[in-house]
Amino acid sequence: MPDRTQNGHGTDRNHNTDDQDTICFTPPESPQQYGGYQQGYGQGQQQYSGYQQGYSQGQQQYSGYQQGYSQGQQQYGGYQQGYSQGQQQYGGYQQGYGQGQQQYDGYQQGYSQGQQQYSGYQQNYAQGQQQYGGQPQYEPRQPRPSSGSRQRPPQPPRRPPAKHKRPQELPPQRTPRPKKRHKSLVGKIIRRVLISLLLLFLLLFGIYSCTSLSIIKKMDHVETKDRTRTEGAVSASYVQSVLIIGTDGRTEDDRGRSDSMILVSMNKKTNKLYMTSFMRDCYVDIPGYGSNKLNAAYAFGGPELLMDTIESNFRVKIDDYILINFNTFASIIDAAGGVDIEVSDDEAEALNEILISEVNELMGDERESDLLSGGGKKHLSGKQALSFSRIRKVGNSDFERTSRQRRVMNELIKNARSGSFSFLRKFTKSALPSMVTNMSTGEMYKLSLRLPFLLKYDTEQIQIPAENTYSGEDVYNDDGTYQSVLRVDFEANQQIINDKVFGK
Repeated sequence: MPDRTQNGHGTDRNHNTDDQDTICFTPPESPQQYGGYQQGYGQGQQQYSGYQQGYSQGQQQYSGYQQGYSQGQQQYGGYQQGYSQGQQQYGGYQQGYGQGQQQYDGYQQGYSQGQQQYSGYQQNYAQGQQQYGGQPQYEPRQPRPSSGSRQRPPQPPRRPPAKHKRPQELPPQRTPRPKKRHKSLVGKIIRRVLISLLLLFLLLFGIYSCTSLSIIKKMDHVETKDRTRTEGAVSASYVQSVLIIGTDGRTEDDRGRSDSMILVSMNKKTNKLYMTSFMRDCYVDIPGYGSNKLNAAYAFGGPELLMDTIESNFRVKIDDYILINFNTFASIIDAAGGVDIEVSDDEAEALNEILISEVNELMGDERESDLLSGGGKKHLSGKQALSFSRIRKVGNSDFERTSRQRRVMNELIKNARSGSFSFLRKFTKSALPSMVTNMSTGEMYKLSLRLPFLLKYDTEQIQIPAENTYSGEDVYNDDGTYQSVLRVDFEANQQIINDKVFGK
């Protein structure tokens, strides 16, 4: 606006400073014009107050929108956390979000009213400026505020509040549909068959375990007595060995002598069952008793001393044993239904002599019962197989004797492979209670679990001392008597046992 002079003198400036605390103006020349200005200014003030009121309402509504929007956000977070539980929480989010939207719309409406009122104020203010700009005569004094309050006229905001962007509505997520499983009839049948087989296996395994444990508990389990162990004795985790000791004891209380000593070794690497016979005439060093025949070790100190003697002389580790006497041996053969053995005429005659002299009497039978008529393929009963295993005067003395014992055991294993429940029942009733072992119930049970596989193993027989590793000799005792013994090449026989029993 151009400068004007009063009475032709002086300069009067009229500024519209929106960014200052007061508005300086020059009043019109007449009171009427000044009153019109005041009236217009008052209307502008009222409209500005209306704008403030509308703006405050918009702020409140916007705060309500923010609160509702926060509720919607919280509900939306709950929707995300519990999305798998269903669409209920998502519906709550939608409802809260709708309330936020309504409040936001209310804010926009209030804000628009404030904008309209603010525009009206600007229009009235411009009218007042025009009236003021008519003919200003003097520089008016600024109106003094009343003594009660010195409030300055409110200023219009420098800039309108930033218009909040409407939150973008997230598209609802779809619940993943479970994939359809196409179950064919064949698949259902196969699954049911597998389940049935599994249940059948568990049932049979339970029956087998209960039966096996009841049988094992019938054996005479004894604690292992003190032993003298040999360092460096050969052993392997894949080989389990049990020493079968056959004694000539007639009753359970009669210790007798070790008539046969067969180390049965189960090799999981070669899937073979090795039967190693130690001849009783081997001249060995018995720990604590000096040099003597091998079978004397059992007579001096029982199974523990016999295991110590074999371990120290042949360097093979032995932990377990099973003790069988005459009656037990015959009962095992009878439980298997007998064995088929090829018998020579000389062996048949020697067998009859043993039956007549001791075995028939031991079994409570007539002296001349169950004699053989001659040699050939014979089906031997328990007492006949026992007599056959004790023959010493036919052939090469103890060498052929141990061979006969291994032949009987080999035929017994064959019969056990094809045995029936009848064999198990008879074996449990007649033979098992008279068998003695130092193996625990748990160890015997583990061995019984391997039994079906062990019966399928190939068998291999080993004789110790082996051919060309010994010599016959007469040894004199302290009382002047002598006995025929076998001088053994222990190093050579140790190597044979290592190569055979512990081979891979």
